[in-house]
Amino acid sequence: MLDVVRTHQLPPGVYELDDLLLEYQLSRPGPAHDRLASMLAPLAERDDLLATLRRYLANARNRRQTAAELHVHANTVDYRLRQVGRLTGLDPVRDDQLPRVVAALAAFDARRSPG
Repeated sequence: MLDVVRTHQLPPGVYELDDLLLEYQLSRPGPAHDRLASMLAPLAERDDLLATLRRYLANARNRRQTAAELHVHANTVDYRLRQVGRLTGLDPVRDDQLPRVVAALAAFDARRSPG
């Protein structure tokens, strides 16, 4: 559980399994985990795109808030999100792809976590 909290950069506190069920499950090894993680492999060297994607999702897909927190223009956020879609085939702006984007990011981060 500690690895999940660290990977997802959650604030300090006491967490129970029920608090992190999805995140924990997505961090477990297996073929689906590996496939999900590999979907974001094209972003491995693109910290700007990964940071934008993470902030965008953390901000409930609010592009203006994301832009403000990243100190960029909202159009830059739009451009970066289009790049994420172009490179991965996952469009974080589309509602129907959101669960897969979130799952792929959780698996990707778990794979990269040192724990």
